[in-house]
Amino acid sequence: MTPEEIRLRDEAIAAGRVVRVQRKVAPLKAVPDYPARVGQPGSQAKPPSVQLSAGVKRVMSIQRALEWAFGTERAQLEFDEIGETSGGQRLGVDGIWLMMQRGAIGCEIDGGGRSDPAWDAEIIASAVASLPAGHGGRQMAVFVAEHARAGTVPDWMRDARPRIQPCGMRTNRYGERSITEDAQHLGGEGWPIQRRIGRKGRVHEEPVLYCPVVITPTGSQIAAAHRRYLGWYGALLWIRAELDGLGILSGIELTLDMPPLKPWIAR
Repeated sequence: MTPEEIRLRDEAIAAGRVVRVQRKVAPLKAVPDYPARVGQPGSQAKPPSVQLSAGVKRVMSIQRALEWAFGTERAQLEFDEIGETSGGQRLGVDGIWLMMQRGAIGCEIDGGGRSDPAWDAEIIASAVASLPAGHGGRQMAVFVAEHARAGTVPDWMRDARPRIQPCGMRTNRYGERSITEDAQHLGGEGWPIQRRIGRKGRVHEEPVLYCPVVITPTGSQIAAAHRRYLGWYGALLWIRAELDGLGILSGIELTLDMPPLKPWIAR
């Protein structure tokens, strides 16, 4: 409004030529009394349908717990150089502690990507990383973690039997035959060239042929696969006993279930 319009409005109000309209205000509805803050009687912090039951733990075998920690939660092995050389072990170190230590020495803290693993998953990964040398040490820890991520067990060479096979094959007009060699090349263990007299009295020298063979898989290869499986089994026993002794898993309860000890033995 211009100053002139404001002056004319004020004069009309003073002369009584303008009547103000009174608006009717609806009465306020009664408002129920709500608790002043959460925690008073009659209040609920969350609907009952989303409240979690306290003290409920998931029951898992040690093999299933490892697959959950490294496969589902994607926990990583963190080897403690100082703890190993000083005789101590670092258990239960979470990602926040690691970021603080990296920041203290001037390392750039990685950001984005994915969320940190669950607390229990990091505890399990820390126990795997602390495997003693008697159970394979770091090499076995990596071996256990790799199979846990893949959800597999070590290959113990199912149905493997030593078989004798020729070293090579060759094909001629008579078909496919194994490769043969002269036995005199074997030295003292071979056969020298043999002489024979033909029908016309001529002397013929003929080599003694043999077929070089190879045994695959060998008994030592099968035994090595069995030892590797038993080493993995022993590492799982140690990890389960270590976690039971610590007793700091908050959401997992380990059972005594274990994979077969010697699956190559028919039952």
